[in-house]
Amino acid sequence: MLWPVVKPPQSSLYWLDEVHKGFYRRMFQGNNFTSCFPVTFNGVLTGSVETQKRFSDVFDEYQGLSAELQQEFERLFLNQIQCLSFMGNTRHVVIGPAEQLTEIWSKSKLLGGYLYNTTLGLACYKTAAGDRNHGMDEHYASYKELNGLVCCFCGTEEMMEERNVEPEEGAISDDEKQWRASYDHYLPKKHYPFLAVDFNNLVPCCQKCNEKAKGELDVLHCDDVRTLALDAYTDQVPVLLQASYDCIEGTYKMVVDIEDTDDLLAEKADTWNRTFQVLPRVNRRLNNFNRSWLGPLLNRVGDVHQAKAALNDEVIRCSQDKKDEREAYFKALCFQVIASKPDSDISSYVDAIRQSYARRRI
Repeated sequence: MLWPVVKPPQSSLYWLDEVHKGFYRRMFQGNNFTSCFPVTFNGVLTGSVETQKRFSDVFDEYQGLSAELQQEFERLFLNQIQCLSFMGNTRHVVIGPAEQLTEIWSKSKLLGGYLYNTTLGLACYKTAAGDRNHGMDEHYASYKELNGLVCCFCGTEEMMEERNVEPEEGAISDDEKQWRASYDHYLPKKHYPFLAVDFNNLVPCCQKCNEKAKGELDVLHCDDVRTLALDAYTDQVPVLLQASYDCIEGTYKMVVDIEDTDDLLAEKADTWNRTFQVLPRVNRRLNNFNRSWLGPLLNRVGDVHQAKAALNDEVIRCSQDKKDEREAYFKALCFQVIASKPDSDISSYVDAIRQSYARRRI
């Protein structure tokens, strides 16, 4: 990410993750189905037949496993609920499901998906959680108050607003058709279903990052090789980028790339770019840097001194507004490079811009 973000510290939504993981832990201890839930969750099980069915499907499948496979499934669960802490160390191995666990793995994914897509937004859940007035939209509003409006992964787009959310298999009732905020599962629930409603794994982002770039890519693996990754909530040192403005084939061109850093941060940055495809997106935008960004800023300056003042003022403004204004992060980065150029270079940029705008007026 381009800057760290803060998870809202309190929310009744977080309880569902406790119930979800607690269900598995109690099941592993040999409890009957009813005893796998806190008493306060009974209203959800009776109020949502489908929620109860998804839990029951996993429970029944688990009962049919041999003792050896039950132990293997528990080992898989205990490994995967720790995977958010694996991002900074490739020595931790991520366990995948054995072939004999295909059926219960599939039902675990359906359970996790349903809890996120539907149960979180049901009135019976909000009542059981003790706050009928707090849902995903209220959580998202709190998130934006803490972190701004712009996607922390790319800095170029605002985060996704409300959208239609329903079970992956399609809605069968009006309760399953919910218009609400939807977040990115940083570790995709397809690969990490036990983290489906863990809000340490849920990060708001823009549509381009979530759906068009990332999709269901696993940030912990690339071609079956374990990789390092940034955690938006816990990593305080973000991706470090650098901009360069050089003459290429007779035209000055702005290019942004990852800054040379230590191996650990560099690998995390590579994972970030592989996952979200930010640099290709930004550098395509920067093909029009002179006309779209630099020209309008320096068009009316009188001399180099005024040009530097305009550049530095814009760097300060954009640095302050990067979390609320699209592309401000990259404008600050690029204008800082121009402002640091020798006076003679800046003078030539100003002259070129004047000539360009003069031709337009003709």
